[in-house]
Amino acid sequence: MKKNKSNLDERQELKLLKIEHNGCWFAFWGLLAVMLVQLLLGNNDAKNLAGEWIVFMSLCVYLLTACIKNGIWDRRLKPTLKTNTIASLIAGILTGIAWFIISYRNYHKFAGAVATGSIMFLCVGGLCFAGLTVFSGVYKKRVKKLEEESEE
Repeated sequence: MKKNKSNLDERQELKLLKIEHNGCWFAFWGLLAVMLVQLLLGNNDAKNLAGEWIVFMSLCVYLLTACIKNGIWDRRLKPTLKTNTIASLIAGILTGIAWFIISYRNYHKFAGAVATGSIMFLCVGGLCFAGLTVFSGVYKKRVKKLEEESEE
């Protein structure tokens, strides 16, 4: 397959990359927001969320794989225990609050909603921390390998 020459100069290429970058993250956070709103409004049926979930998870897997393959973690954050802990707490708290609201809306039992929110906080926070810890280890190994290859 022949690759066509770009009609863009370097400045335009950088601008296009910035536009694509912003569009990708807009889609990522937009899909997450749509799914959360649907859950909070009572659209709990799995078949109603399946399309958004498939696109969201495909985007997650692609971004994770591409970034780790190229030795990229984040522009501002480092893959440290402190960062992983804070990110996991944020994810756990937001999930716990969302499931507290969903449970209270559906059953009108405060104690049950607190229990549901707490369990979801612990599960999501723990799984997020474990995932971030594993992937930060994979990332560090990949960076080390890329640095060794560049030295040769």
